[in-house]
Amino acid sequence: MLVFLAGGVETLVTSYTLSVGHNYQLTYAIVTGDGPWHRYIVDLLLVSPVIILLAIAAVFRLDRSMKPELFVAIFIGASYLVMCNLKYGMNLRYANMWDMPLRVLAFSQLVALLQPIARQRAWIIAADVGLICALEMRQYLILFVDFPLYELVSEGLLRALKILKSAPTP
Repeated sequence: MLVFLAGGVETLVTSYTLSVGHNYQLTYAIVTGDGPWHRYIVDLLLVSPVIILLAIAAVFRLDRSMKPELFVAIFIGASYLVMCNLKYGMNLRYANMWDMPLRVLAFSQLVALLQPIARQRAWIIAADVGLICALEMRQYLILFVDFPLYELVSEGLLRALKILKSAPTP
């Protein structure tokens, strides 16, 4: 449906070819758009650490009966395989399509962790979701308000979170 709304397969292939082709010519893409296969995982951990950790944990408990979670895990895995192999094309902006699927896996893991607690489980899940939302909002404020990042590249994320310190000016 999305391909049809975008103008068809030919338009999709043309725009993809143009985008990837320009990556080899743009200095900024060459400097910031490359890295090891696990770069997306590291960048996503910097932006949404709780969500990513819960989603990774959910992947390890998947079985055939968990069809929605299995579907989103396969979607993330297949698209990750393609995206981490694009030369000079790694950018967290492109990984935005994993946002909702990762949250589905994270919520599934949260529910599984609280499965033994029968009494008041709904309230505990609601409180945990609220806490995670507050943590995500805090990350947003740090990355986009306190340290206004335009481009979500590893160096900027590390500096915004004060993992990398800026060099002192002489």
